[in-house]
Parts: sequence; structure tokens; C-alpha cells
Amino acid sequence: MAQSWSFRKRDATCSDCNRSYQEGEEVYSLLRLVEEELQRVDACRSCFDQRDASQDVVYWRTSHSEKRGTMKMDFDLLLAAMEGMAKDEREDRRDLCYLLALLLVRHRKLRLERVEMRGNKEYLILRKIRSQNRFPVESRELEPERRQKLTGILAELMDPTAEGDLDSALGKEETA
Repeated sequence: MAQSWSFRKRDATCSDCNRSYQEGEEVYSLLRLVEEELQRVDACRSCFDQRDASQDVVYWRTSHSEKRGTMKMDFDLLLAAMEGMAKDEREDRRDLCYLLALLLVRHRKLRLERVEMRGNKEYLILRKIRSQNRFPVESRELEPERRQKLTGILAELMDPTAEGDLDSALGKEETA
């Protein structure tokens, strides 16, 4: 599992071909795992279409804009990413999945129905709002440093132009 994850902020050029984006052009941002290393890529349509999709964790499409706005969370994207990672057994993805589940419960996109023990592991049984789709997410004990790194990653993924972490979005207070 990757111990040190670092992501650059999205700039005005494609990660692969280095072509500058035009105002309003579609930009595809994606996370991929390459030899257990989580990488962020921002690509133009042509480079995105030519990628090796087998390494994708999740991707999303945005429009390039020179204007900086406030952070807007795409809850459908987060829900899709969390559902995909809930089925994955790799430790790094289960950690991210757990944090996404907490964020989505906090923002009332998921409902916690019950907690279940399976062997020696605790699972949150979640249900999508206005749906009967249920799925389990393993409850994870994250060290404070690990949680801080992952929440920073999630904050940057949702808004690559802003820095910060999701502790406030998750409803957590920093303790001294």
C-alpha cells in the first residue's frame, strides 16, 4: 500500500500531451493505480480515449475554466467511487471507501441502516437515499496521520484548485 500519496494541482495543460486547455474544454480527471501507487491524471479527450482503462479507479469530467469558484462536491461521482471501492479488497481502497462513506452519510446521500459483525470485522450497512440498494462498507480504524493524508487527497480530488481537508465536511474537530 502506498504510504506517501502526493497530488499536484490541476494546471492548464494535459498531463499526457502537455497541450493547453481552452476555456470550456472538457477535461477528464482520473485516479489510477499503477503498481500500487495511486496517481491523478488530468487529460484532454484524445489522451483520455487512448488510456489503459484497466488501471482506473474512478474518473470524472469537468470543463476547464480560468475562473476560480467555490468548491462543489459531485456526490454522484463520490457515490460511484465508493461503491466501486467497497468491492475491492486492497487496503488503500478500503480506507478511501470508508472515508467516502462517512462523507456521504454526513451529507445525507447514504443512510446507515445498521452495523454488522462479520467474523472479527465491523461493517456499516448503507442504503442509498430513495433506493433499496444496500451495500456493506468495512468500518476502518485510521491513525490520525493516515486519516489526515486521505482527507487531504479527497479534498484535492474534489477541487484541485483548493487546499484543505475534509475533516470539517466529515464533522470532525481537530484536537490539540
